[in-house]
Amino acid sequence: MDRHLRSGRSGTRALRAAAGLAGVAYAWWAVGLAPFSAAATLAVVGAGAVAAVAGSRARRPAGRAVAVRQAAPWIALAVAATTLQLASYLQQPRRDHPTLSSLTNALLDSHPARAAAFACWLAVAAVLARR
Repeated sequence: MDRHLRSGRSGTRALRAAAGLAGVAYAWWAVGLAPFSAAATLAVVGAGAVAAVAGSRARRPAGRAVAVRQAAPWIALAVAATTLQLASYLQQPRRDHPTLSSLTNALLDSHPARAAAFACWLAVAAVLARR
């Protein structure tokens, strides 16, 4: 029986590894599409939906509900980051008030860097959907 359990775990690991490789290959392809095109939008939205569904299918058993008190610091952080981003976007000149996207442009300039960021985004979506 112990061997059967181990084989199930290794099968799950192999499935996760295959899904990870498929995600990396998909990310490599998707970031090669023309930016802001309909195909690129569909590739991003579709991949995010698939990652969310895959993560939710592997959902952990229901536990206690998250109290508002526990979520409050994360909500405050999200509101602060959004406010900072919007304030930077509305102020001029851009070099004095850079947005997050303008700060990451140099970091994500290469195809491999964009593909790695996209693959990480898919993995995070799956993990978050699992919770």
